[in-house]
Amino acid sequence: MVKAKTRLIAGPQADKPVTKFWNIASTGDDSGEILLYGDVVSRQPTDWWTGEPVAGQFITPEGFLEDLEAVKDKANITVKINSCGGDLYTGIAIHNALRGLKGNKTVIVEGIAASAASVIACAGDDVQVYPGSMIMIHGVSALLFDYYSLPDLKKLQKDFDASERAIAEIYHAKTGLEVDQLRAMMTRETWMVGHEAVNNGFADTLLDEDENFEAAISADKKVLLVAGVRHDVTGFKNLPGSIPVSNKIRTTKAAENKKTVKKDTKEVKTMTAEELRAEHGDIIAQIERDAAEEARTTAITEERARLQAIEEIEASVGDTQMIHDAKYGENPMTAEQLALAAMKKQAQLGAQHLANVKDDNAASQANGVAAAPNGGEEGSETDDKAKVDAIVGLYNSTKTK
Repeated sequence: MVKAKTRLIAGPQADKPVTKFWNIASTGDDSGEILLYGDVVSRQPTDWWTGEPVAGQFITPEGFLEDLEAVKDKANITVKINSCGGDLYTGIAIHNALRGLKGNKTVIVEGIAASAASVIACAGDDVQVYPGSMIMIHGVSALLFDYYSLPDLKKLQKDFDASERAIAEIYHAKTGLEVDQLRAMMTRETWMVGHEAVNNGFADTLLDEDENFEAAISADKKVLLVAGVRHDVTGFKNLPGSIPVSNKIRTTKAAENKKTVKKDTKEVKTMTAEELRAEHGDIIAQIERDAAEEARTTAITEERARLQAIEEIEASVGDTQMIHDAKYGENPMTAEQLALAAMKKQAQLGAQHLANVKDDNAASQANGVAAAPNGGEEGSETDDKAKVDAIVGLYNSTKTK
């Protein structure tokens, strides 16, 4: 298991320690060791609301290069990896930093090296795997928000293609496989266990099976437990069906802190809530903290989704005050409720407009005003008839002559 250490970072969180789940240490005059456990991220994750560092296992570039000073001159360096990867560019940066070390680098996959972690593993001169170790390669992907034009997406496609070419070249340098073949393997998300990784060139040595690391996955296929380390695998699409399913693996943090309570198998003791709290208060307190944290996380996610949905229909609503009240008022609304309220308001305004027109017409007394004769003035119907009769008479007189 990796022993965590901390360092202080500069900036707004300057006095808050960042937990690192890597350890770089000199283990002898000519040897050093680097442990890389956890997710590969571009920076230490922080809580969206509080700015506090998020607890967890993260491999970040923050301080990593500085820590390499402890082993940069060692003749033999061992790198132990148990990671599902993460940020591609961080993985490439760490790969390049390891490749730049002068000593002989032995990489041991102590569980899994997937995604960006597989790129890091390729920095080893000798990559060693256990029979149950897993290596996974796949194409790049990204989570997108906002609106994008066709040129934006075409540029993004070019960026994706360039990134995949860079990864394939790193794999090619390690395995000797052709770049096109590697990209095809990346497209279908290829998983390899120990001997398959050796056969494909991603690993060089298959270690003794007696020291193998076990793997298991949760029933909902969201959490992978490898060598005692939990990995979030919700983003993977082609998980091997050979990984055994364990109902003991839970997707909540409570599983990480679960404690076993011994009981008499001959007699089941019924306890009240007060008795349970008195006897196992630490467990109850942990469950309550986990439940509160999960509820808070869910609430934040739902609130963000609600505000985003409202923003998507703002232009069609058009009422600034109504939108503000829906977002932040005493009685906040969902996007659906806002749309219905806007429709009702428009209907009310339309009905009021018709009523106002009717009232204005009644007040003007226009209904009681009839057409008045023009008193024989030119342009009246009587005058027009006389002119027509005169013309007809003139015409008739010309015919009789």
